[in-house]
Amino acid sequence: MKTVKNVFGSGILYESSDLSGKIYATSAACMSVWSDFLSWANAFKERIVKDVEAADSVVVLCCQVTDLAVLNDIRVSERLYKQTGKLIYLGGCLAQRFDIPLPYFIKRLDVVRVKNQLLYDRTLVHYEPPFWVRDFKETEEALSLEQGMLFRNFYPLKIGAGCHGKCKYCTIRHTRGEGYATDAKNQIEEFLTFENVVLISDSPTPKQIKDWCEIATRYNKEISFRNLEPYVLVLCEKEVKELAKRGLLKILHCPIQSNDEELLQIMNRSVPATKKAVEIMQEVRKNGTFVATNIIIDYWHNGKLYHNCDEEWLEKNFDYCSWNPYFDGNFDMGRAKARFDTYIK
Repeated sequence: MKTVKNVFGSGILYESSDLSGKIYATSAACMSVWSDFLSWANAFKERIVKDVEAADSVVVLCCQVTDLAVLNDIRVSERLYKQTGKLIYLGGCLAQRFDIPLPYFIKRLDVVRVKNQLLYDRTLVHYEPPFWVRDFKETEEALSLEQGMLFRNFYPLKIGAGCHGKCKYCTIRHTRGEGYATDAKNQIEEFLTFENVVLISDSPTPKQIKDWCEIATRYNKEISFRNLEPYVLVLCEKEVKELAKRGLLKILHCPIQSNDEELLQIMNRSVPATKKAVEIMQEVRKNGTFVATNIIIDYWHNGKLYHNCDEEWLEKNFDYCSWNPYFDGNFDMGRAKARFDTYIK
């Protein structure tokens, strides 16, 4: 264990060496957090059990992108604690939020990962169903555009972590631990070994995307991109379009967050880059690439409510869209439960 200080305060983070005996792990977080621990699980496969009752240590990987996600994290942890009576090691971004109080049975776990570890068994870390999808039905189909299924059955090729952006609504730069970016040439074998590969990072760099466009073209193999910020897509326009023309870009995910110019400026995001990114996505769609995005709804600023993106516009321009209600970062359990009932129930 170690004591850590960040913008949210200070606290104790436990490490992989503190996990005793057999380990059961489940993820209620994004693919980036899930694939981190999945790499460690594949490197230490003999430590992992798939039955929580057989575990000595229970790990729950968590998200804090909204208060709804935090509430779900706590509910998953409560469920497993009540089922087993064992302390919960809570990992992922929520672990770094020292300003958010957690139940007494939870210990905060630092980022656990093994870089460049091939993920031969993706069932070693259970993947919780997406809490925001009512009546969610798991499917083994890779290319499913049902809500909650985007990339869920793809192979997550981890190329980095962390983000240097300064969007006003986001705290990723403070919660993902030490950032890094891999060199594409060192992961070619991994790319060729698995099917339905999607690059996983909190914010892929332009160089990484350009390198992977070249590699996918060289080996004539499909690839998918996730979390390409609009400015990154614009900088890689030529390479991405060419890859799509060759029929090698399966899914392109670019989070625009909003199409309201005023709101984008408030969010500290580029209006020109966002507009251009939407144009590029329409171009690659003509070549059969599926395009996906994220938006933030019900954004409050200085007492003004910015309405949601126009649904017709979203349906016209994207094959898949995920949404998050704006979270001001101040967690309140009562408010979170009320908002959960409003948005989910």
